Amino acid sequence: MSDLAIALCRVSTPEQLANNSLNRQDEAVEKCAKELGVEIVRKWSGDVSTKRGKNLKRTDLKEMLETCRKNKRIKYLLIDEPDRFMRSIDEAFYFEVEFSKHNVKVWYASDPELNSDNHMARFMRFLKYFTAEGSNEERMKKSVSGGQKSLREGRLPSHPKTGYVKGLERGVHVPDWTIARPYQKALKMIASHNKTPSEALKWLKTTEFGKRYPRYKMDKFRVHACDPYNYGAVELKGKLNVRNENGLHEPLITKAEHEAILRAFDKNAKKQQGYRPDKDTRYPMTNKITCLTCDIAERHNPRFSSAPISNGSKNHGKPRKKVSYYEKYRCRTCNRYIERIDVHDSFSELLDNIILPEPELRKLKRKLLATFNSKHHEAKREISRLEAINADKQQAIANQVVALADPQNSFVAEEIRNVIEKHKMEIADNQEKIELLGEQHESDLAEFLDFAFSFLNDKGRRYFELSVAQRNWCTQMLFTGKIYVTENRKVYTQNISPIFSGGGNKKDLSETEKSFLVRVRGL
Repeated sequence: MSDLAIALCRVSTPEQLANNSLNRQDEAVEKCAKELGVEIVRKWSGDVSTKRGKNLKRTDLKEMLETCRKNKRIKYLLIDEPDRFMRSIDEAFYFEVEFSKHNVKVWYASDPELNSDNHMARFMRFLKYFTAEGSNEERMKKSVSGGQKSLREGRLPSHPKTGYVKGLERGVHVPDWTIARPYQKALKMIASHNKTPSEALKWLKTTEFGKRYPRYKMDKFRVHACDPYNYGAVELKGKLNVRNENGLHEPLITKAEHEAILRAFDKNAKKQQGYRPDKDTRYPMTNKITCLTCDIAERHNPRFSSAPISNGSKNHGKPRKKVSYYEKYRCRTCNRYIERIDVHDSFSELLDNIILPEPELRKLKRKLLATFNSKHHEAKREISRLEAINADKQQAIANQVVALADPQNSFVAEEIRNVIEKHKMEIADNQEKIELLGEQHESDLAEFLDFAFSFLNDKGRRYFELSVAQRNWCTQMLFTGKIYVTENRKVYTQNISPIFSGGGNKKDLSETEKSFLVRVRGL
Protein backbone atom coordinates (compact mmCIF):
# COMPACT_ATOMS: atom_id res chain seq x y z
CA MET A 1 0.00 0.00 0.00
CA SER A 2 1.26 3.49 -0.89
CA ASP A 3 1.84 6.19 1.70
CA LEU A 4 -0.72 8.92 2.37
CA ALA A 5 -0.51 12.62 3.14
CA ILE A 6 -2.54 15.49 4.58
CA ALA A 7 -2.25 19.13 3.49
CA LEU A 8 -2.61 22.63 4.98
CA CYS A 9 -3.36 25.83 3.03
CA ARG A 10 -3.75 29.12 4.90
CA VAL A 11 -4.24 32.84 4.28
CA SER A 12 -3.66 35.62 6.81
CA THR A 13 -5.41 38.58 5.16
CA PRO A 14 -8.57 39.17 3.06
CA GLU A 15 -6.30 40.47 0.28
CA GLN A 16 -4.53 37.09 0.07
CA LEU A 17 -7.89 35.36 -0.18
CA ALA A 18 -9.00 37.75 -2.94
CA ASN A 19 -5.71 37.19 -4.78
CA ASN A 20 -6.44 33.47 -5.11
CA SER A 21 -3.68 32.49 -2.65
CA LEU A 22 -5.52 29.37 -1.46
CA ASN A 23 -5.82 28.01 -5.00
CA ARG A 24 -2.15 28.66 -5.67
CA GLN A 25 -1.17 26.83 -2.46
CA ASP A 26 -3.54 23.98 -3.35
CA GLU A 27 -1.89 23.56 -6.74
CA ALA A 28 1.57 23.53 -5.11
CA VAL A 29 0.73 20.78 -2.60
CA GLU A 30 -1.06 18.69 -5.26
CA LYS A 31 2.01 18.87 -7.50
CA CYS A 32 4.25 17.96 -4.55
CA ALA A 33 2.04 14.95 -3.72
CA LYS A 34 2.45 13.63 -7.28
CA GLU A 35 6.23 14.03 -7.06
CA LEU A 36 6.30 12.11 -3.76
CA GLY A 37 3.89 9.49 -5.08
CA VAL A 38 1.40 9.92 -2.21
CA GLU A 39 -2.35 10.52 -2.03
CA ILE A 40 -3.75 13.46 -0.06
CA VAL A 41 -6.56 12.08 2.12
CA ARG A 42 -7.61 15.36 3.76
CA LYS A 43 -6.94 19.09 3.46
CA TRP A 44 -7.29 21.94 5.94
CA SER A 45 -7.64 25.55 4.81
CA GLY A 46 -8.66 28.86 6.36
CA ASP A 47 -7.44 32.10 7.93
CA VAL A 48 -6.47 30.85 11.41
CA SER A 49 -3.87 32.95 13.28
CA THR A 50 -0.32 31.57 13.32
CA LYS A 51 1.41 34.28 15.34
CA ARG A 52 3.50 33.47 18.41
CA GLY A 53 1.50 32.20 21.38
CA LYS A 54 -1.60 31.33 19.30
CA ASN A 55 -0.63 27.91 17.94
CA LEU A 56 -0.80 25.50 20.90
CA LYS A 57 -4.60 25.68 20.98
CA ARG A 58 -5.19 25.71 17.23
CA THR A 59 -8.09 23.40 16.35
CA ASP A 60 -6.74 22.54 12.91
CA LEU A 61 -3.40 21.33 14.30
CA LYS A 62 -5.15 19.22 16.94
CA GLU A 63 -7.33 17.65 14.25
CA MET A 64 -4.28 16.94 12.07
CA LEU A 65 -2.42 15.24 14.90
CA GLU A 66 -5.48 13.15 15.77
CA THR A 67 -5.88 12.13 12.11
CA CYS A 68 -2.21 11.09 11.96
CA ARG A 69 -2.58 9.13 15.17
CA LYS A 70 -5.53 7.16 13.81
CA ASN A 71 -4.14 6.55 10.31
CA LYS A 72 -0.60 5.16 10.42
CA ARG A 73 -0.30 5.27 6.61
CA ILE A 74 -0.07 9.08 6.69
CA LYS A 75 3.60 10.02 6.31
CA TYR A 76 3.55 13.67 5.17
CA LEU A 77 1.99 17.00 6.12
CA LEU A 78 2.24 19.04 2.91
CA ILE A 79 2.46 22.84 3.20
CA ASP A 80 3.31 25.42 0.56
CA GLU A 81 5.88 27.47 2.56
CA PRO A 82 6.99 27.75 6.24
CA ASP A 83 5.04 30.97 6.91
CA ARG A 84 1.85 29.15 5.83
CA PHE A 85 2.52 26.69 8.69
CA MET A 86 3.13 29.23 11.47
CA ARG A 87 5.02 32.38 12.34
CA SER A 88 6.70 31.27 15.55
CA ILE A 89 10.17 29.71 15.89
CA ASP A 90 9.51 27.78 19.11
CA GLU A 91 6.08 26.48 18.17
CA ALA A 92 7.13 25.53 14.62
CA PHE A 93 9.88 23.21 15.90
CA TYR A 94 7.56 21.97 18.67
CA PHE A 95 4.95 20.84 16.15
CA GLU A 96 7.59 19.33 13.89
CA VAL A 97 8.46 17.07 16.82
CA GLU A 98 4.77 16.37 17.58
CA PHE A 99 4.14 15.20 14.02
CA SER A 100 7.37 13.17 14.00
CA LYS A 101 6.01 11.20 16.98
CA HIS A 102 3.43 9.81 14.53
CA ASN A 103 6.13 9.27 11.84
CA VAL A 104 4.80 12.21 9.85
CA LYS A 105 7.21 14.59 8.12
CA VAL A 106 6.34 18.30 7.69
CA TRP A 107 7.09 18.82 3.97
CA TYR A 108 7.30 22.21 2.22
CA ALA A 109 6.13 22.06 -1.39
CA SER A 110 7.69 25.32 -2.61
CA ASP A 111 10.91 25.05 -0.53
CA PRO A 112 12.30 21.55 -1.26
CA GLU A 113 15.74 22.48 0.13
CA LEU A 114 14.17 22.67 3.63
CA ASN A 115 12.93 19.09 3.65
CA SER A 116 16.24 17.36 4.34
CA ASP A 117 17.28 16.37 7.85
CA ASN A 118 20.87 17.63 7.57
CA HIS A 119 22.17 20.53 9.66
CA MET A 120 22.03 23.09 6.87
CA ALA A 121 18.35 22.32 6.11
CA ARG A 122 17.48 22.67 9.80
CA PHE A 123 19.33 25.95 9.96
CA MET A 124 17.54 27.21 6.84
CA ARG A 125 14.17 26.24 8.37
CA PHE A 126 15.12 28.20 11.48
CA LEU A 127 15.89 31.27 9.36
CA LYS A 128 12.55 30.93 7.57
CA TYR A 129 10.64 30.72 10.87
CA PHE A 130 12.74 33.60 12.24
CA THR A 131 11.89 35.76 9.23
CA ALA A 132 8.18 34.89 9.46
CA GLU A 133 8.02 35.71 13.19
CA GLY A 134 9.82 39.01 12.67
CA SER A 135 7.52 39.88 9.77
CA ASN A 136 4.47 39.18 11.92
CA GLU A 137 5.71 41.41 14.75
CA GLU A 138 6.54 44.16 12.26
CA ARG A 139 3.04 43.85 10.78
CA MET A 140 1.51 44.23 14.26
CA LYS A 141 3.59 47.36 14.92
CA LYS A 142 2.52 48.83 11.58
CA SER A 143 -1.11 48.01 12.35
CA VAL A 144 -0.93 49.88 15.67
CA SER A 145 0.88 52.78 14.04
CA GLY A 146 -1.66 52.91 11.22
CA GLY A 147 -4.57 52.84 13.67
CA GLN A 148 -3.11 55.71 15.68
CA LYS A 149 -2.57 57.72 12.47
CA SER A 150 -6.22 57.15 11.46
CA LEU A 151 -7.45 58.38 14.85
CA ARG A 152 -5.28 61.49 14.68
CA GLU A 153 -6.83 62.20 11.27
CA GLY A 154 -10.32 61.83 12.75
CA ARG A 155 -11.10 58.38 11.32
CA LEU A 156 -12.28 55.34 13.30
CA PRO A 157 -10.30 52.15 12.38
CA SER A 158 -12.94 49.78 13.76
CA HIS A 159 -16.52 48.66 13.19
CA PRO A 160 -19.18 51.41 12.94
CA LYS A 161 -20.75 52.57 16.19
CA THR A 162 -24.45 52.34 17.08
CA GLY A 163 -26.55 54.20 14.49
CA TYR A 164 -23.74 54.31 11.89
CA VAL A 165 -22.71 52.30 8.83
CA LYS A 166 -19.58 52.31 6.66
CA GLY A 167 -19.33 55.24 4.26
CA LEU A 168 -17.51 55.79 0.99
CA GLU A 169 -14.45 57.18 2.78
CA ARG A 170 -12.51 54.65 4.82
CA GLY A 171 -12.89 55.14 8.58
CA VAL A 172 -15.49 57.90 8.17
CA HIS A 173 -18.82 56.26 9.03
CA VAL A 174 -22.17 57.81 8.16
CA PRO A 175 -25.50 57.72 10.07
CA ASP A 176 -28.01 55.02 9.14
CA TRP A 177 -30.94 57.35 9.64
CA THR A 178 -33.49 54.53 9.83
CA ILE A 179 -32.19 53.72 13.30
CA ALA A 180 -29.98 56.78 13.92
CA ARG A 181 -32.98 59.16 13.96
CA PRO A 182 -34.85 57.47 16.87
CA TYR A 183 -31.52 56.81 18.63
CA GLN A 184 -30.63 60.50 18.30
CA LYS A 185 -34.07 61.50 19.61
CA ALA A 186 -33.68 59.22 22.64
CA LEU A 187 -30.31 60.79 23.47
CA LYS A 188 -31.74 64.31 23.19
CA MET A 189 -34.65 63.32 25.46
CA ILE A 190 -32.17 62.31 28.17
CA ALA A 191 -30.01 65.41 27.66
CA SER A 192 -33.03 67.74 27.95
CA HIS A 193 -34.38 65.88 31.02
CA ASN A 194 -37.65 65.08 29.24
CA LYS A 195 -37.14 61.39 30.00
CA THR A 196 -35.00 59.33 32.33
CA PRO A 197 -32.60 56.82 30.72
CA SER A 198 -35.02 53.98 31.50
CA GLU A 199 -37.95 55.85 29.94
CA ALA A 200 -35.88 56.79 26.89
CA LEU A 201 -34.84 53.17 26.38
CA LYS A 202 -38.44 51.99 26.76
CA TRP A 203 -39.52 54.47 24.06
CA LEU A 204 -36.57 53.57 21.83
CA LYS A 205 -37.57 49.91 21.83
CA THR A 206 -40.96 50.85 20.32
CA THR A 207 -39.29 52.39 17.26
CA GLU A 208 -37.54 50.92 14.23
CA PHE A 209 -34.42 50.74 16.41
CA GLY A 210 -36.18 48.29 18.73
CA LYS A 211 -37.26 46.14 15.78
CA ARG A 212 -33.65 45.95 14.60
CA TYR A 213 -32.30 45.23 18.08
CA PRO A 214 -35.08 43.48 20.04
CA ARG A 215 -32.72 42.32 22.82
CA TYR A 216 -31.23 45.74 23.47
CA LYS A 217 -30.81 46.16 27.26
CA MET A 218 -29.94 48.98 29.66
CA ASP A 219 -26.33 47.83 30.19
CA LYS A 220 -25.58 48.18 26.49
CA PHE A 221 -27.62 51.39 26.17
CA ARG A 222 -25.64 52.97 29.02
CA VAL A 223 -22.32 52.25 27.26
CA HIS A 224 -23.50 53.42 23.83
CA ALA A 225 -25.31 56.54 25.08
CA CYS A 226 -22.20 57.68 27.00
CA ASP A 227 -19.85 57.12 24.04
CA PRO A 228 -18.07 60.39 23.06
CA TYR A 229 -18.38 59.27 19.42
CA ASN A 230 -21.99 60.54 19.55
CA TYR A 231 -20.83 64.18 19.74
CA GLY A 232 -17.97 63.86 17.24
CA ALA A 233 -14.95 62.48 19.12
CA VAL A 234 -13.08 59.35 18.01
CA GLU A 235 -11.32 57.22 20.60
CA LEU A 236 -9.83 53.76 20.93
CA LYS A 237 -8.13 52.53 24.09
CA GLY A 238 -5.78 49.57 24.61
CA LYS A 239 -2.74 49.44 22.33
CA LEU A 240 -3.86 52.43 20.24
CA ASN A 241 -4.84 54.69 23.19
CA VAL A 242 -5.59 57.81 21.12
CA ARG A 243 -8.48 60.27 21.39
CA ASN A 244 -9.36 62.98 18.89
CA GLU A 245 -12.13 65.43 19.72
CA ASN A 246 -12.62 66.34 16.06
CA GLY A 247 -13.75 63.23 14.22
CA LEU A 248 -14.65 63.46 10.54
CA HIS A 249 -18.04 61.74 10.97
CA GLU A 250 -21.39 63.52 11.40
CA PRO A 251 -22.26 63.77 15.15
CA LEU A 252 -25.72 63.01 16.51
CA ILE A 253 -25.59 65.37 19.52
CA THR A 254 -23.52 68.29 20.83
CA LYS A 255 -20.78 68.03 23.45
CA ALA A 256 -23.00 69.88 25.97
CA GLU A 257 -25.76 67.31 25.41
CA HIS A 258 -23.22 64.51 25.87
CA GLU A 259 -22.15 65.94 29.23
CA ALA A 260 -25.81 66.22 30.30
CA ILE A 261 -26.31 62.54 29.37
CA LEU A 262 -23.29 61.58 31.50
CA ARG A 263 -24.77 63.44 34.47
CA ALA A 264 -28.14 61.74 33.94
CA PHE A 265 -26.61 58.27 33.97
CA ASP A 266 -24.44 59.13 37.01
CA LYS A 267 -27.60 60.21 38.84
CA ASN A 268 -29.31 56.93 37.88
CA ALA A 269 -26.71 54.44 39.10
CA LYS A 270 -26.98 50.79 38.12
CA LYS A 271 -29.51 49.00 40.30
CA GLN A 272 -28.27 45.50 39.56
CA GLN A 273 -26.55 44.10 42.61
CA GLY A 274 -24.01 42.16 40.56
CA TYR A 275 -21.62 39.84 42.39
CA ARG A 276 -22.67 39.30 46.01
CA PRO A 277 -19.55 39.39 48.26
CA ASP A 278 -21.00 36.90 50.77
CA LYS A 279 -22.08 34.41 48.09
CA ASP A 280 -19.29 31.93 48.81
CA THR A 281 -19.73 32.06 52.60
CA ARG A 282 -23.49 32.53 53.14
CA TYR A 283 -24.70 30.79 49.98
CA PRO A 284 -22.15 28.08 49.13
CA MET A 285 -24.73 25.99 47.21
CA THR A 286 -25.15 28.69 44.55
CA ASN A 287 -24.96 27.09 41.08
CA LYS A 288 -24.25 23.69 42.70
CA ILE A 289 -27.86 22.51 43.09
CA THR A 290 -30.31 21.94 40.25
CA CYS A 291 -34.10 22.23 40.13
CA LEU A 292 -35.27 18.68 39.39
CA THR A 293 -38.56 19.78 37.77
CA CYS A 294 -36.85 22.19 35.36
CA ASP A 295 -34.08 19.73 34.55
CA ILE A 296 -36.56 16.95 33.64
CA ALA A 297 -38.38 19.45 31.39
CA GLU A 298 -34.96 20.30 29.82
CA ARG A 299 -35.38 24.00 30.50
CA HIS A 300 -32.50 26.43 30.14
CA ASN A 301 -30.25 26.99 33.19
CA PRO A 302 -32.30 25.20 35.94
CA ARG A 303 -29.78 25.94 38.72
CA PHE A 304 -30.40 27.69 42.05
CA SER A 305 -28.67 30.97 42.93
CA SER A 306 -28.55 33.07 46.08
CA ALA A 307 -31.61 35.35 46.43
CA PRO A 308 -31.95 37.14 49.79
CA ILE A 309 -35.23 39.09 49.86
CA SER A 310 -37.08 41.43 52.21
CA ASN A 311 -40.69 42.50 52.81
CA GLY A 312 -39.85 45.99 51.55
CA SER A 313 -39.07 49.30 53.18
CA LYS A 314 -42.64 50.55 52.59
CA ASN A 315 -46.12 49.12 53.17
CA HIS A 316 -48.82 50.62 50.90
CA GLY A 317 -46.68 53.73 50.43
CA LYS A 318 -45.95 54.21 54.15
CA PRO A 319 -42.53 53.51 55.73
CA ARG A 320 -42.48 50.12 57.41
CA LYS A 321 -41.49 50.07 61.09
CA LYS A 322 -39.47 46.89 60.74
CA VAL A 323 -37.96 45.45 57.56
CA SER A 324 -37.61 41.67 57.64
CA TYR A 325 -34.96 39.89 55.61
CA TYR A 326 -35.13 36.29 54.36
CA GLU A 327 -32.21 34.19 53.18
CA LYS A 328 -33.26 32.05 50.23
CA TYR A 329 -32.11 30.28 47.09
CA ARG A 330 -34.04 30.82 43.84
CA CYS A 331 -34.28 28.67 40.70
CA ARG A 332 -33.09 30.77 37.75
CA THR A 333 -35.75 29.23 35.47
CA CYS A 334 -39.02 28.72 37.40
CA ASN A 335 -38.27 31.32 40.16
CA ARG A 336 -39.10 28.83 42.91
CA TYR A 337 -37.73 29.97 46.30
CA ILE A 338 -36.42 27.68 49.05
CA GLU A 339 -35.08 28.62 52.46
CA ARG A 340 -31.31 28.70 52.80
CA ILE A 341 -31.44 26.81 56.12
CA ASP A 342 -33.62 24.06 54.59
CA VAL A 343 -31.16 23.51 51.74
CA HIS A 344 -28.15 23.39 54.04
CA ASP A 345 -29.80 21.02 56.55
CA SER A 346 -30.96 18.66 53.80
CA PHE A 347 -27.53 18.66 52.17
CA SER A 348 -25.80 18.00 55.53
CA GLU A 349 -28.13 15.03 56.06
CA LEU A 350 -27.25 13.70 52.61
CA LEU A 351 -23.52 13.98 53.37
CA ASP A 352 -23.84 12.27 56.77
CA ASN A 353 -25.71 9.34 55.22
CA ILE A 354 -22.87 8.70 52.80
CA ILE A 355 -20.85 6.01 54.62
CA LEU A 356 -17.67 4.54 53.20
CA PRO A 357 -17.90 0.70 53.19
CA GLU A 358 -15.15 -0.83 55.28
CA PRO A 359 -13.67 -3.01 52.47
CA GLU A 360 -13.23 0.11 50.35
CA LEU A 361 -11.31 2.09 52.95
CA ARG A 362 -7.98 0.48 51.96
CA LYS A 363 -8.53 1.61 48.38
CA LEU A 364 -9.38 5.20 49.28
CA LYS A 365 -5.92 6.69 49.14
CA ARG A 366 -5.28 5.21 45.70
CA LYS A 367 -8.62 6.53 44.48
CA LEU A 368 -7.93 9.98 45.92
CA LEU A 369 -4.56 10.08 44.23
CA ALA A 370 -6.15 9.21 40.89
CA THR A 371 -8.88 11.84 41.38
CA PHE A 372 -6.38 14.52 42.34
CA ASN A 373 -4.05 13.75 39.45
CA SER A 374 -6.91 13.74 36.95
CA LYS A 375 -7.84 17.25 38.10
CA HIS A 376 -4.26 18.45 37.70
CA HIS A 377 -3.62 17.21 34.18
CA GLU A 378 -3.19 20.82 33.06
CA ALA A 379 -0.05 21.19 35.20
CA LYS A 380 1.30 17.89 33.87
CA ARG A 381 0.54 18.92 30.32
CA GLU A 382 2.32 22.23 30.86
CA ILE A 383 5.37 20.39 32.22
CA SER A 384 5.35 18.08 29.17
CA ARG A 385 5.04 21.06 26.86
CA LEU A 386 7.95 22.89 28.50
CA GLU A 387 10.10 19.75 28.39
CA ALA A 388 9.33 19.30 24.68
CA ILE A 389 10.20 22.94 23.99
CA ASN A 390 13.49 22.55 25.87
CA ALA A 391 14.31 19.42 23.85
CA ASP A 392 13.64 21.33 20.64
CA LYS A 393 15.79 24.23 21.80
CA GLN A 394 18.65 21.88 22.70
CA GLN A 395 18.45 20.43 19.20
CA ALA A 396 18.27 23.93 17.71
CA ILE A 397 21.39 24.95 19.67
CA ALA A 398 23.23 21.88 18.38
CA ASN A 399 22.23 22.73 14.81
CA GLN A 400 23.30 26.35 15.19
CA VAL A 401 26.65 25.37 16.70
CA VAL A 402 27.33 23.29 13.60
CA ALA A 403 26.22 26.17 11.38
CA LEU A 404 28.46 28.56 13.33
CA ALA A 405 31.47 26.37 12.55
CA ASP A 406 30.78 26.58 8.81
CA PRO A 407 32.93 29.33 7.21
CA GLN A 408 30.13 30.05 4.74
CA ASN A 409 28.03 31.43 7.62
CA SER A 410 30.63 33.88 8.91
CA PHE A 411 28.56 36.86 7.77
CA VAL A 412 25.76 35.88 10.21
CA ALA A 413 27.99 34.49 12.97
CA GLU A 414 27.05 37.17 15.50
CA GLU A 415 23.32 36.65 14.89
CA ILE A 416 23.76 32.89 15.38
CA ARG A 417 25.60 33.44 18.68
CA ASN A 418 22.80 35.74 19.89
CA VAL A 419 20.18 33.15 19.01
CA ILE A 420 22.13 30.42 20.83
CA GLU A 421 22.38 32.61 23.95
CA LYS A 422 18.66 33.40 23.76
CA HIS A 423 17.81 29.69 23.58
CA LYS A 424 20.01 28.93 26.60
CA MET A 425 18.26 31.60 28.67
CA GLU A 426 14.83 30.32 27.64
CA ILE A 427 15.83 26.74 28.52
CA ALA A 428 16.88 27.89 32.00
CA ASP A 429 13.61 29.80 32.47
CA ASN A 430 11.54 26.81 31.34
CA GLN A 431 13.45 24.47 33.66
CA GLU A 432 12.71 26.76 36.59
CA LYS A 433 9.00 26.73 35.68
CA ILE A 434 9.04 22.92 35.47
CA GLU A 435 10.55 22.63 38.97
CA LEU A 436 8.03 25.10 40.43
CA LEU A 437 5.09 23.25 38.84
CA GLY A 438 6.34 19.93 40.21
CA GLU A 439 6.90 21.29 43.72
CA GLN A 440 3.48 22.97 43.75
CA HIS A 441 1.81 19.73 42.63
CA GLU A 442 3.42 17.74 45.48
CA SER A 443 2.50 20.43 48.04
CA ASP A 444 -1.12 20.54 46.84
CA LEU A 445 -1.31 16.74 46.95
CA ALA A 446 -0.20 16.55 50.60
CA GLU A 447 -2.69 19.26 51.61
CA PHE A 448 -5.45 17.52 49.66
CA LEU A 449 -4.92 14.14 51.37
CA ASP A 450 -4.79 15.70 54.86
CA PHE A 451 -8.07 17.45 54.19
CA ALA A 452 -9.75 14.35 52.70
CA PHE A 453 -9.23 12.02 55.67
CA SER A 454 -10.11 14.61 58.32
CA PHE A 455 -13.26 15.60 56.43
CA LEU A 456 -14.70 12.07 56.25
CA ASN A 457 -15.37 11.92 59.98
CA ASP A 458 -17.77 14.90 60.09
CA LYS A 459 -18.95 15.62 56.56
CA GLY A 460 -22.34 17.24 57.17
CA ARG A 461 -21.18 19.90 59.63
CA ARG A 462 -17.75 20.59 58.20
CA TYR A 463 -18.81 21.13 54.59
CA PHE A 464 -20.17 24.64 55.25
CA GLU A 465 -17.05 25.60 57.21
CA LEU A 466 -14.71 24.84 54.31
CA SER A 467 -13.02 27.29 52.01
CA VAL A 468 -14.11 27.49 48.37
CA ALA A 469 -11.15 25.34 47.24
CA GLN A 470 -11.85 22.69 49.89
CA ARG A 471 -15.53 22.51 48.93
CA ASN A 472 -14.41 21.86 45.37
CA TRP A 473 -12.19 19.02 46.65
CA CYS A 474 -15.20 17.62 48.52
CA THR A 475 -17.27 17.69 45.34
CA GLN A 476 -14.50 15.86 43.46
CA MET A 477 -14.46 13.11 46.08
CA LEU A 478 -18.18 12.57 46.63
CA PHE A 479 -20.22 13.44 43.55
CA THR A 480 -19.96 12.53 39.89
CA GLY A 481 -22.97 14.45 38.56
CA LYS A 482 -25.78 16.88 39.36
CA ILE A 483 -27.20 17.51 42.85
CA TYR A 484 -30.97 18.00 42.69
CA VAL A 485 -33.60 19.72 44.83
CA THR A 486 -36.86 17.75 44.70
CA GLU A 487 -40.42 19.12 44.77
CA ASN A 488 -40.55 18.59 48.55
CA ARG A 489 -37.33 20.64 48.95
CA LYS A 490 -35.04 17.71 49.68
CA VAL A 491 -31.49 17.65 48.36
CA TYR A 492 -30.91 14.48 46.40
CA THR A 493 -28.42 12.90 43.96
CA GLN A 494 -27.99 9.59 42.18
CA ASN A 495 -24.43 10.48 41.30
CA ILE A 496 -22.45 9.54 44.40
CA SER A 497 -18.93 8.33 43.70
CA PRO A 498 -18.68 4.50 43.56
CA ILE A 499 -16.02 4.75 46.28
CA PHE A 500 -18.64 5.96 48.79
CA SER A 501 -21.76 4.26 47.42
CA GLY A 502 -20.22 0.81 47.77
CA GLY A 503 -20.16 0.23 44.03
CA GLY A 504 -17.27 -2.18 44.38
CA ASN A 505 -19.10 -4.52 46.80
CA LYS A 506 -20.91 -7.64 45.57
CA LYS A 507 -23.21 -7.73 48.63
CA ASP A 508 -26.32 -5.57 48.56
CA LEU A 509 -26.64 -2.63 50.97
CA SER A 510 -28.79 -2.91 54.06
CA GLU A 511 -32.13 -1.11 54.23
CA THR A 512 -30.64 1.50 56.57
CA GLU A 513 -27.84 2.31 54.16
CA LYS A 514 -30.33 2.53 51.28
CA SER A 515 -32.48 5.06 53.10
CA PHE A 516 -30.70 8.11 51.74
CA LEU A 517 -31.12 7.01 48.11
CA VAL A 518 -34.38 8.74 47.11
CA ARG A 519 -36.28 7.43 44.09
CA VAL A 520 -37.80 10.25 42.03
CA ARG A 521 -40.30 9.89 39.22
CA GLY A 522 -38.76 10.76 35.88
CA LEU A 523 -35.21 9.65 36.70
